Amino acid sequence: MKNTPITKILDGLLRDKRYQKGLRLALIEERWVEIVGEQIAKYAHVQGLERGRLLVKCDHDVWRATLHHTKPELLGRIAEVVGKGVVKEVFLD
Repeated sequence: MKNTPITKILDGLLRDKRYQKGLRLALIEERWVEIVGEQIAKYAHVQGLERGRLLVKCDHDVWRATLHHTKPELLGRIAEVVGKGVVKEVFLD
């Protein structure tokens, strides 16, 4: 068995698109309260990230409407966390 340096393994992992997507999603989840605020975070939960679309489950129509009306600001705050263009759309369920 050939020994591969850990740095080479890590470099490969960091270039893997699936791994990058998982890291970005984890970062959004970790900083969700900071992104949307404590009140909204209690009722709106990140469900996934697919092809630039962030899926958010809202517990009530009021929170869905609140997030819907603030989508441009929401996208801007998400871009500050994970980088511009990573999340292109927010889908509210």
